[in-house]
Amino acid sequence: MPVSARRTSFVCATSSMIGGFVLHLVQRVLLGGGLAMMLLSVATLAAGELGRRADIESFSAESVEGEWQTQTPPDMSLWSARRVRDFKLAQAENLAMPLAVLRVPTLGLSVPVYPNTTEVHLNRGVGVIEGMAMPDRGGNLGLAGHRDGFFRVLKDIAPGTVIEIQTRRRMHRYRVSSIDIVDKTDGRLLVDTDDPTITLVTCYPFYFVGDAPRRFVVRGVYLWPAVADPAST
Repeated sequence: MPVSARRTSFVCATSSMIGGFVLHLVQRVLLGGGLAMMLLSVATLAAGELGRRADIESFSAESVEGEWQTQTPPDMSLWSARRVRDFKLAQAENLAMPLAVLRVPTLGLSVPVYPNTTEVHLNRGVGVIEGMAMPDRGGNLGLAGHRDGFFRVLKDIAPGTVIEIQTRRRMHRYRVSSIDIVDKTDGRLLVDTDDPTITLVTCYPFYFVGDAPRRFVVRGVYLWPAVADPAST
């Protein structure tokens, strides 16, 4: 083979080898970059999910509207058909985040607490009674709920039961000290108190047809100390 031909053949072979090497290198870089991006994406998603779960656990998931709704739906087996319907319809409403979460562990109750008792708030959870203390503020925290919805389980509450209020700042616990049935116009149990207390109010009787004439009132005394939320410190 002439020298010029051999040189041409060598150059072509070398060019082919270099081209193949460069292509292989580019593929490796792209593959590595793709894997890195995939791992970063997975890590980001994992971190987001862990953060979401941490938020849910620290403020009961129920702490923000979207988050609360991702939790196991409430047990509606005791609810009236109307209340089930209104609860489902209320999920479409765009509301501000709840103030806190009310729990009564022994009754399986876990419900968001809203700043007032508008109908949409009571269909979504429970609300602070006008003029009564707010969560984290001390005084008499008064919460109202529907007797044929979230608060129907109160029919089984007993003295000594522990009630929890989880805010973004801390966990407040109360122990039921009294249970009263009063006329709907009797507001003596709704007055403010020097010591922190909680008062849960719903209509009574629980299965009354029509507008219930009386009120079922649960009063709880504060259990010290309050437990700070680690996420807030």
